[in-house]
Amino acid sequence: MKHLRIYMSRLFLYRFAAVAFGVTALVSLLDSLGNSELLPQDAGFLDRLRFAGLRLPIIFDSTFAIIIFLSVLVTYLSFIRRNEIVALLATGVSVFGQLRALAPCLFMVGAAGALIVSLTSPPAARSLTAWLGPQALMPQTIDDKALWVSEPDVLVRIGDMSDDTLRDLTFFSRSPDGQIIAVSEAGRAIYKGKAWQLEGTRMLHAEQAGVAAPKTWETRQTPDSLFKLQTYPRFLSFGDLLQLYELRGSGSRPSSAYLVWIIDRLTMPFLAVGLLLLAAPLMQRAGRRETGEVAAVMALGLGFAYLIGDGIFTSMAESGVFNGWVGALGPLIGLFATGLWFALRTEKAK
Repeated sequence: MKHLRIYMSRLFLYRFAAVAFGVTALVSLLDSLGNSELLPQDAGFLDRLRFAGLRLPIIFDSTFAIIIFLSVLVTYLSFIRRNEIVALLATGVSVFGQLRALAPCLFMVGAAGALIVSLTSPPAARSLTAWLGPQALMPQTIDDKALWVSEPDVLVRIGDMSDDTLRDLTFFSRSPDGQIIAVSEAGRAIYKGKAWQLEGTRMLHAEQAGVAAPKTWETRQTPDSLFKLQTYPRFLSFGDLLQLYELRGSGSRPSSAYLVWIIDRLTMPFLAVGLLLLAAPLMQRAGRRETGEVAAVMALGLGFAYLIGDGIFTSMAESGVFNGWVGALGPLIGLFATGLWFALRTEKAK
């Protein structure tokens, strides 16, 4: 069993490296061509390389599940065409035996993928945003909602943010019992020292006469913290996700939007094992002239159905329709249940 585990794992890793390179290179090329209008008009070759390089961690994160699944299918196609599936079954290595042989390797690859994404995606997203704006990331990162910040005595609505400058601010001053007692606005706020200097301020409403609009906004919020509140959760580090999940009252997203991505990062190794569990039973083809294409197409259909369902559940959890635990773990549990059912069905058929 030890030699079988080493052989199958080595074969998978070779296929994984080839598929990862091919998929990321192809998607990166198409992405660079499709988003070329985001670059400045005078962008040269080095700028285009920089853009592709900064987008690479984001592309790898988005395609990681597809890469894992395709690598498993390509590995089993190799087994089928070499008649190694016949040899495995003849020597008594069942589907569950194959899973025991390959699962540790898939788990470690998933853990390595989660670590790579957590280390590379946040700085790449920040660099892209600082260079080209939030539209340089992914379409879903462009949020039309304003950013809200809650302080003990004031609620602040921020219309736009760029670097150390905020625009279109509205201040709702509150009494100790939470009642709105004054409303003012500022055209711009610039971060200087430990406070925001307000420009173009005017009072819109005040319960007491003679109250002037504030000229400064003293808050714990810095340009860095506001950037994190504005950024799509997928592109934040694990530590930032935990911090924002525990934060209450600020931001434009429910806490479940951060929880679902915390769980997503933690479950990437289990996702890799689940995709193996789904693919392996379907690829048990031992016929003399069997090539495995039909089984691979069936597995691809189920795999993409899972990815679509996972995307729907994630979107609903991000919007607060249901808890982040359901959004993140629901599709994964369904994946394991489906794979286990196929594995048991395959074993009974033999």
